[in-house]
Amino acid sequence: MPSNKSVSDAPIVQFTNCRILRDHQLQREDLWVREGKILNPEKLFFDEKGSADVQLNCKDSIIAPGFIDVQINGGFGVDFSLATNDFKSGIDMVSQKILSHGVTSFCPTLVTSPPSVYHQVLPQISVRNGGAHGAGVLGAHLEGPFISKEKKGAHPEHCLRTFEAGAFQDLLATYGSLNCVQIVTLAPEMRRSNEVIQELTKRGICVSLGHSVANLSQAEDAVQHGATFITHLFNAMLP
Repeated sequence: MPSNKSVSDAPIVQFTNCRILRDHQLQREDLWVREGKILNPEKLFFDEKGSADVQLNCKDSIIAPGFIDVQINGGFGVDFSLATNDFKSGIDMVSQKILSHGVTSFCPTLVTSPPSVYHQVLPQISVRNGGAHGAGVLGAHLEGPFISKEKKGAHPEHCLRTFEAGAFQDLLATYGSLNCVQIVTLAPEMRRSNEVIQELTKRGICVSLGHSVANLSQAEDAVQHGATFITHLFNAMLP
């Protein structure tokens, strides 16, 4: 039965001999995909009169969504907070290695560092799709340095910073560039943090709350100003 190209010219892929998690159980059934979207096989057969262009035998493997690692500070001997002139090779190696663990995309995460590190490292990070070569890079996660001294954890205290008169300009001066930045973790109780949160969200950057002694009211204010995420929930923050 030929595919019906009146709906889409994109090929239809049929994954056979696979197991899929449905209703809390692994069930054996085929999976039909077109342009990255799962298809309803009944509509495909009866409405489109279509069939698969490509069949892939999964050999009893489980098909599941890939993991998205939004806070990974390095791995396999690579430290994302260590400034080098060949930072890309480290990204490439981690990208390739974590794929076998089910991670299909990630945010290279820098812990609190001096401005010189951000200025050297961030221009070497670029967003890219994943594939057989490795997991995709979603953009950098900057965890600090605008965090609480009381909840700094392993972050070096001498590198912690606050928002001074310049507020958002202080952040820009510290990081140097936001071109590849996807997430910024900050402590919302810091003075002038809400205006910084607003400016970051205007630029499409996710603001995450973490390493903080903020109370509930301060956290709610941060959410009202655009914060949408929490970094390692219940760890290095008040309950």
